[in-house]
Amino acid sequence: MIITLTPNPSIDRTLKIARLRFNENLRTHSVQVDWGGKGFNVSRALRILNEETIALAWVGGGTGKMLENGLQDLGVRTDFVWVPEDTRTNTLAQEDAGEWYIRLIEPGPHIPPDAVQALLDKAEAYANADDLWVASGSLPQDVPEDFYARLIRLLKDKGVRMLFDTNDKPLTIGLSETPFLVKPDLPEVLNLTGINVTNHEDAKRAALHFLRMGVQHVAISIGSLGVLLASQNVILQATPPKMATHNVTGAGAAVMAGLAYGFSHNMPLNEIARWAAAYGAVVISTERLSSTTLEELHQMLPRVEVRTVNVM
Repeated sequence: MIITLTPNPSIDRTLKIARLRFNENLRTHSVQVDWGGKGFNVSRALRILNEETIALAWVGGGTGKMLENGLQDLGVRTDFVWVPEDTRTNTLAQEDAGEWYIRLIEPGPHIPPDAVQALLDKAEAYANADDLWVASGSLPQDVPEDFYARLIRLLKDKGVRMLFDTNDKPLTIGLSETPFLVKPDLPEVLNLTGINVTNHEDAKRAALHFLRMGVQHVAISIGSLGVLLASQNVILQATPPKMATHNVTGAGAAVMAGLAYGFSHNMPLNEIARWAAAYGAVVISTERLSSTTLEELHQMLPRVEVRTVNVM
């Protein structure tokens, strides 16, 4: 069982439009709704692998109820802390052709102090030694910036392995608790290390920065170039074949799901890197995460090249 915790989930609406224009009424011809938030996306990706998963979060209102029903329909078990304000809705308006889009991201509801403690209490109740957790995404309004650090400390005391992915100050504070694995996105890598990652060599130098902080594992996704997975003992580069990029939404969650799946099944580190890179590549090459199939993933796995990187 893999447990995901998503502090700031959302309903993600994608609207397709022939052409974006300002100061006009625009008619959409296609609307897609997904149950979003980084941790929820990881749970959805794990269900494609037929992996059992429980999703924890703060949710509220009618949108929170939609998220609960939608995830449960996908086979994801949920256990939420309910708050007075509605869960946020994020909207992407995208042209049919070209790269033009408008993405509107809401901040999320205000979370009362008692609800903050309730989610930590719920986490403690679920935590068991050797469990694997994924905690990822931004924090909603009024949640203290040390929330993730408190969560990491709590879970480590219970013997839980936690895979961690967030940004800004919550990431910096959380890293001080040396989580089992951190998966920073490229802007955060640049912010924390000063390294603009464009290739595997850059990713290796950035990974060493996090390892020196005491983090046990670092995963850096480099888009179509694959994944660099580093531990205190070895650095691995997993490179998928070159493929056309049709989608980036959900690719990061797919990489995290591949990592979580591999660690939960106690795979060798090179195979964990292979699963992460393969899953990310499949999602990038398809229209969306929900259209990915397990058959496509199994076809991709042997095509991913994994090699050991020289640290020097």
